[in-house]
Amino acid sequence: MKKEYDFSKAKRVQKNKEVKVIKTFRLDPEVLSWLEAEGEKQGMGYQTFLNWFLLKSMNSQESFEDRLAKLESAIFKRKT
Repeated sequence: MKKEYDFSKAKRVQKNKEVKVIKTFRLDPEVLSWLEAEGEKQGMGYQTFLNWFLLKSMNSQESFEDRLAKLESAIFKRKT
């Protein structure tokens, strides 16, 4: 290492407002495989894909109940 460094042209780093949180959680192997495959299709890592997918779901205009009703009507077509 040098005994002296020249910091005269150094710039301060702007703090990133979007702080990522490190959290450990467990996934079924099938879920992880799907995340990895879908992330690869989208050209991103599985963690980036998971974050994008969850943000997309979170920001969806439909409520959980609305999405569930759509699924139920598609699965259990009712005869009228």
